[in-house]
Amino acid sequence: MLAPSPLEWVTVKTTLPALPFPLLDSRPDIRTERLVLRRTLESDLEGWHALRLQPEVMEWTAQGEPDKDLEWSRERFVKRLAPKGDAKYEFIICLASTGEMIGTGGCHKVDGEFGWPVIGYMLRKEFWGKGYATEFVNGFLEAWWALPRAEVDAKVERSTVARAAEDGPATECIVAVTLSSNRGSQSVLAKCNLRLVKVWEEADLRDPTQTAVLYGFVDRRPAS
Repeated sequence: MLAPSPLEWVTVKTTLPALPFPLLDSRPDIRTERLVLRRTLESDLEGWHALRLQPEVMEWTAQGEPDKDLEWSRERFVKRLAPKGDAKYEFIICLASTGEMIGTGGCHKVDGEFGWPVIGYMLRKEFWGKGYATEFVNGFLEAWWALPRAEVDAKVERSTVARAAEDGPATECIVAVTLSSNRGSQSVLAKCNLRLVKVWEEADLRDPTQTAVLYGFVDRRPAS
């Protein structure tokens, strides 16, 4: 296991998804064997609120605890709708067989902890342990890497940098970050072939008097 070390930054030439993302109103669904990933609808508020009331789910978020009430959830939910939601690549996760909402996931930050886009997800606790998280991550990443690309200069964390050629551009990454204690998500990321590249410490967002140990995983853009 990697030992914690400070973040180090370098500027590289690389690629990122060409912005803007497909607008929500025209964004296609992503389909996997058992799941449908679709855009967020106004009618999803109750399902979103129910998800965020589960302590087992919220334990792993920066908030660290369930939402206070429906209005608290609504303030965060509306950011997933147009126009703010157009700037993110997030989806409602549904069972293909019934259409039931079981979670949310996608890229919620295009400039995250390591300077790269970030993938995250939340699933209702009754759907844990059934392989849905792994299926979501694999399905999402397939769609993510299929998006059009643009060449950019980016300031990124040094441990994420890899190159196909010594003097070539850095291979594009998407990052997943977990708390050191979140073994479940770490197992999912490993199954999806994301690589642990960095362990670091920072103030715990849930309790700034405490220190959190964070694990940073990367998936790199497949070769064309």
